[in-house]
Amino acid sequence: MDLGKHVLDKELVDRELRRAGRVDDLVIEVAELGPDGSIPPPEVTAIVCGPMALCPNLSPPFRRLAHLLYRGLGLSDPRPVEIPWSAVSAIDVVVHVDIDREQWGTTALATAVRRRYIGRLPGA
Repeated sequence: MDLGKHVLDKELVDRELRRAGRVDDLVIEVAELGPDGSIPPPEVTAIVCGPMALCPNLSPPFRRLAHLLYRGLGLSDPRPVEIPWSAVSAIDVVVHVDIDREQWGTTALATAVRRRYIGRLPGA
């Protein structure tokens, strides 16, 4: 469980050292009991980040409100991004992932806001 302390809420950087969001949650799989009744250790399978990543912890009215807010910001389908744990290359002050941030969609919110609001400003 120390992994959560050292990974959660840390910044993600992609293979080109560009900011790609924050680690909002971890997907952990727990295997079934072994034939001898032993419990295998849980395994981290993915990092969850992006829009609506923390919304499953909210009550349904707040989830709907968050969904509407993201849609108002320009995201047509706000969904969290799951980055496979195998893409994590290093963990230090930040979490380094061996992916391209555009490929996985971790910049979808920033792109939508830029397209809908910032791009319409005079001189933008």
